[in-house]
Amino acid sequence: MKKYIYILSLLLISCQEEITLDLTQSEEKIVVEGSIENGFPPYVILTKSQGYFEGIDSETYNNLFVNDVDSIKIWYFNGEEKVSITLEQIIGLDSLPPIYTDLSYFENPENYEFSKEGRTYFLEINWNNQIISSSTTIPEVTPLDCLWVEKSENADDKFKYDIRALYSDPGDQNNNILVKSKRIQHYEKKDSLECQVNNIPDFSLKLIDAGADVLINGQTFETYFPRPRDSGFPTGKYNGYHMKKCKGDSIEFLQDVVLIKYCQIDEPSLKFWRGLIRQVGTNGNPFAEPMNLVSNINNGFGVFTGYGSAYYKVNIIENTVIKDQYTTSEGLNILDIF
Repeated sequence: MKKYIYILSLLLISCQEEITLDLTQSEEKIVVEGSIENGFPPYVILTKSQGYFEGIDSETYNNLFVNDVDSIKIWYFNGEEKVSITLEQIIGLDSLPPIYTDLSYFENPENYEFSKEGRTYFLEINWNNQIISSSTTIPEVTPLDCLWVEKSENADDKFKYDIRALYSDPGDQNNNILVKSKRIQHYEKKDSLECQVNNIPDFSLKLIDAGADVLINGQTFETYFPRPRDSGFPTGKYNGYHMKKCKGDSIEFLQDVVLIKYCQIDEPSLKFWRGLIRQVGTNGNPFAEPMNLVSNINNGFGVFTGYGSAYYKVNIIENTVIKDQYTTSEGLNILDIF
C-alpha cells in the first residue's frame, strides 16, 4: 500500500504547473503631503508612488522623495484678485525630507498674512510634464474651553497621567475635528547599562483622532487625548516627574511636556484622515477589510489639508489647567507644526 501512495504522490507532483502572472505596471504618480494653516506658511512634501511588488533596498527611501519639480504654486481669490505664491525648497534640512514652503515667511513671521481662516486655497504642482492639483479651506478655529492633567486610573506606574479637555461645539457649524500631539520634552534612560537620562522628544506630530461633530453638535463635552503609539489605536499615557533606582542611586526623570494640536478641517480632508485612522487601527488584523485612502489630489495621491488650528502646551504636572492657546509670542514656531 505504501508503494502505491508513493507513486501517486509522484504523479501529483509531476502534474503541477508553474504559473507566472504578468501584472500590469502602474503608472508612477506623485504623492502629496500638503498643509496650510492660520498664521503659518503652506508646506508640501512630495514622494513618488511605488508598485506593490517592487523591491525595497537601502536606496528606496532616498529615491522616493521628489526634488525636481518645475513649480509649486498656491493661491486664493480676494474678490476677483488672484493672490498667488510660489513654494521653494528649504535648503539645509539634511535630517528632514525635502520641504517646499513660502520662504518669505522667514523674513517677517509675526506678520504673515497669506494663511487665514475662511479662505479656500488652490494648489498646483508642475512635475514631469504633469499637472497635479488640489484645493482646501482653512475652517474657523474653535478652541478648547480648557485642558487639565490628572493621574491615570488604569496605569501600573504612579507617574502616568492623562490629558483631559472640555470642548463646547458651536451649534451653527458643521465641524470636522482633528487632533495631533507630540512630546516636546520626554526623558528616557540612555541605555540599560548607564545611569544617564536624555531628553528624547518626539520627532513629529502624531495623529490621535479625527471625526465629525454629528453626535456632539452644539454640546459641551469632556474628552481626553491619549498618547499616540507607533501603530494601532492611541492608548498611551504621559510621564510625570519621577525617580528611578539605577545601580543603587536614584536618577531623575523630568515630566513630559506635550504639544496638542486641536483643529478643524474640511470634509474632503476628513475623509482622508478618517481612512488613515481606520487603516492604522486595523494594521495586522487578518480579518480586516482592505481599504483605499480617499485622496483630494487630482492626478496624484495624498492630501492637501487646511487646518484651523489651536495649539496648547501642556506640562504633565498633576492638576495643571490650561485655558490659553500656545502662540508664536509664547514660543510656538514653524518646526512645531510638523
